[in-house]
Amino acid sequence: MLMRRQLPYAAGSVLLTAALALTAAPPAAQAADTVEATVPNGTFADPVAPDNGTQAGHAGWSPDGNGVVFGKGLAQHPQGYQAASLNWNGAPLTMRTRLWGVKKGSTVTLTWDDSPSTYRGCTPEQVEDGQTYNVSLITDGPAPDPQVTTKGSDTVGTANWTTGRAFSFTATEDNPMVSFDSAEPAGSMSCGPLITNVQAKQTPAPVDQKIRKEQLPPPKAYRGNDPLEPGVAVDDCEGSPTTCTFTVDKRYSYQYYGQTRIVGEVYLNCTRNAITDDRKLEVTEPPYDNLTQYYALKGAPLLPSRSELAKSRPNVASQVEAGFSVAGGNAAAVSTSNPLTWTRTTNKPLNPVIQPGEVSWIEVQPARERVTGSFTNSRNNYRLDATFDVPATSLPDRYYQRTGPLTEVELQRCGANRPTAGTPDNTAGPDKRLTPLDAPPQGLATRAVPLVP
Repeated sequence: MLMRRQLPYAAGSVLLTAALALTAAPPAAQAADTVEATVPNGTFADPVAPDNGTQAGHAGWSPDGNGVVFGKGLAQHPQGYQAASLNWNGAPLTMRTRLWGVKKGSTVTLTWDDSPSTYRGCTPEQVEDGQTYNVSLITDGPAPDPQVTTKGSDTVGTANWTTGRAFSFTATEDNPMVSFDSAEPAGSMSCGPLITNVQAKQTPAPVDQKIRKEQLPPPKAYRGNDPLEPGVAVDDCEGSPTTCTFTVDKRYSYQYYGQTRIVGEVYLNCTRNAITDDRKLEVTEPPYDNLTQYYALKGAPLLPSRSELAKSRPNVASQVEAGFSVAGGNAAAVSTSNPLTWTRTTNKPLNPVIQPGEVSWIEVQPARERVTGSFTNSRNNYRLDATFDVPATSLPDRYYQRTGPLTEVELQRCGANRPTAGTPDNTAGPDKRLTPLDAPPQGLATRAVPLVP
């Protein structure tokens, strides 16, 4: 699918172009629930460049190897940051990165600093009026490319930094991608604008608690900033118990009570007396996860179990357990009173008393835990975002012992004739199957006893 750059709108329906034209002013005060968003290598400290020299590449940004970092002395940033050049080797460059952990619908404010090039090969004409570049959110569909122009520089090789450039947008996908593109012509050689100190803040989108555990959102995987088939990342993490590290996103992980359901039998008392129903209740809460669901929808269900990741992918499951323990404050991942539980079976002896003409049943409202997070593998730069829904350990299930009047159908059943077998008709003479009695001995006195006095 073709990806294009889209211009978001600033607050108050002001176009981003106008927002970008504001220089040096700090961003407006953020809302109380605004938090930091991760920008990989935002000060371009990796790789380390010679103090007054350059170094190829910038970790965490794409395309890989397509770029150059100016060392601290060459960049001349007031806070001593390294900087990335948007022109090098005679060509304009593009730099893109994802804002990890930002969910679709979140409001994001991106900030950065810029300067005309400090490259000593520039000409005075190239830097005196500033240098131009585009900033954009990568998304589907066409949109205009807003442009930003740095301050000018009166002396070749001298920086003129502007701090606090900013624009805001609403994320159109999870982990949105932002892009910086030079608008200087190819003839500018290696003289192009510098950027550094790229930061982001977000007002996270609200948690959608209406998503059913049987239909979790699909997993997403990346190699660097590029999308990756999720199955590749799953197989990679399954390589060993320590291949990947799972980190819980606490903002989108929560405990909740599931839908109430009837468990065990429904007992009807059609007698004239109260009765005690001795029963042994068994309730099982299964696990759900979007990795298992993803494979099932592909037509390649995980084996040996279609429903339990702990059996089909034990190493992946152990990484989730370790990350869950760390998120609960147990950084050492040792014994804990709140472990992640994949499945739970509860046995309960119950003795409900049922009054005449009433019905008795048991309902359970299961305590569940929605766990959202990501697997990372620094060795090959993989990332896998996944969601799990398991029984909650630190939240008790709710059991409801219910009794109530019989329904109309149940009353009819209680009042119906008792089903029984047919009775043979004995009016057609003596039953030949009866054993005859012997006559009394001769001479024995007998007397007749009338049946009716």
